[in-house]
Amino acid sequence: MSEPEGAAWTEEPRASRRGAAASWTEERGTSDEGRRRVESAPLASGQHSALSRAGQAAAEALGRRLGLPVAATAVLASRGNLLLHYAPAPVVARVATLSAWSRHTPSLWLAREISVAGCVAAAGGPVVPPCRSVDPGPYMQDGFAISLWEFVADSGERPAAEEVGTALARLHLAAAGCLAELGDLTPGREQISEGLDALERDAVLGPEVIAALRAGHSRLLDRLPDRPALVLHGDAHAGNLMAAGSGWQWIDLEETCRGPAEWDLVCMADQAGPAAPAALRAYADAIGRPVPADAELAPFHELRMLEAVVWTSCMAHLYPARYRDQALDRRAKFLSG
Repeated sequence: MSEPEGAAWTEEPRASRRGAAASWTEERGTSDEGRRRVESAPLASGQHSALSRAGQAAAEALGRRLGLPVAATAVLASRGNLLLHYAPAPVVARVATLSAWSRHTPSLWLAREISVAGCVAAAGGPVVPPCRSVDPGPYMQDGFAISLWEFVADSGERPAAEEVGTALARLHLAAAGCLAELGDLTPGREQISEGLDALERDAVLGPEVIAALRAGHSRLLDRLPDRPALVLHGDAHAGNLMAAGSGWQWIDLEETCRGPAEWDLVCMADQAGPAAPAALRAYADAIGRPVPADAELAPFHELRMLEAVVWTSCMAHLYPARYRDQALDRRAKFLSG
């Protein structure tokens, strides 16, 4: 789970674009042991600004190494990940910043995203493609996992519910032939279990709360029905669609995995609110399947809600000003249910 980044592809003030990088470097292709050492580095609470500056410095160092322009880089977004445009080149770096703290091996999430987006783009599907002018990665630079993407100007339009449903169906169809090694419902499994590991590791939540969330996770996984698996977006909501010249294009596929379509449908429907029926109907019409009943979606909705609890709890640890209140509210609702 992550916040919509497509809606934020606008430049941030230039003053926010400098900072020191971490104290060691690991380049792409090094050993698994070294990769784990870099990617599991502990972070202190409330480190969002410093982490963003360090992530930008790492992306700029990678740009220099690859021959990309770094004199006029532009921050497009800085939430769970940092997005940096190597202006004027049509290349964007996606740097795992806050998101990396809650994942055992952040580069694996970026690698899966590159694989699926590449497959979808090759099939003519609706996705912003990985970088074509240089290897998209993922790379390790100064302790950060970084992937590279084509720059696509965002018109600022937001999709109607029906457009989201149709775009999701097109994504599922285009990804059908993807042979990449992907996890099994990764956002509903590893995103939660690894996030709880991080919260426990840094004593962000007490042992009783961690135990209750883990028990809830096990209970919800046991309730999941057996459904056919397909390649999923993983975080398929309107905020992760960009209006580009060729139509609506999906971004932020780092939670891509194999699993039941119901997971993506719940992501879409929960964000759509009252317009959810229209989005689900458009998806069903485009892909040729019945509109799912509420009872079919309910087990996936409950698991998605737990994912939101764990994700916001992790983000609140590093960025309390933005996430603390919603993390407290989500956690209290889940534990009281």
